[in-house]
This record gives sequence, structure tokens and C-alpha cells, in this order.
Amino acid sequence: MLISEVFAADATSNASSIGAPFASFIPLILIFAVIYFLIIRPQQKKLKEHRKIIDQIKRGDTVITSGGIIAEVNKVDEANAQFVIEIAPKVEVKVLKSAISEVLNKEAQKVAAKPIEKGKIEKSDKKNKNQPPEESKKGKDDKGKNAA
Repeated sequence: MLISEVFAADATSNASSIGAPFASFIPLILIFAVIYFLIIRPQQKKLKEHRKIIDQIKRGDTVITSGGIIAEVNKVDEANAQFVIEIAPKVEVKVLKSAISEVLNKEAQKVAAKPIEKGKIEKSDKKNKNQPPEESKKGKDDKGKNAA
């Protein structure tokens, strides 16, 4: 009897072990799916968008290199995947397309510059309002000299 019980137990364990290898891979598959949708896919979208922006660069655009240099594009060399950029007046440098990290739009620069300039103007107006006019100081000084 003991032998028949062992065979019976062995037959039931074989039936349950068929689904066990697949069940052990389910957590790995779920982890890979989460990593793909949270890390890999968004990074691929960013790269695709960055390539599209770099392909649209033309002469006169302002760019930032990966080294942090802000320059203006003077020439686009599609054959060698290079740009000739001007980092200072009459100073031109060749850089690879892959070295461009960001493109600054002229419209975005204008919009960003206006609030800064407006803030500077408002601060200078406040300073002028707090200080008396120069003519009134001279007039008081002149009156003081005449009285003495």
C-alpha cells in the first residue's frame, strides 16, 4: 500500500508542476512591462522629438551645445552631420549635430526677455519715485546759500 500512495502523490505533484514554471515568470514579465512603460518608452519619445528639432535647425538659429556654449548657427552641413556655429564675433566652431542639446527659438527669447525688462523698468521707476527730483535738491541748496 505504501507504494501506491507514493505513486498517487507523485501523479498529483506532476499536474501542479506544469503551471509552476509559467507562474514563476509572471512577476518578471510584469516588472519588464512596468519598466518599459515608465522608463524606456518616454525616453524613446524624447529622443525622437530631439532628433526632429535638430533636423529643423537652420542658419540663424541660436543653439546650446552639450558643453553649455550658446551660439548662432552659420552653416548646416548635412553631408557630415555638422554645424558651423559662431560663439563670438568672427569665431566659428564646427560641432556635430549630436553635440546640440537645445535650440533657443527667437520667439521664445523675445517672450522671455520682455518680463525681465519690464521688471527692471518697474524697479527703476520705484527708485525714482522714492528719490526727490534733482532740481528740487538744487533749489533747496541755492535757497540755503542765499539765506546764509
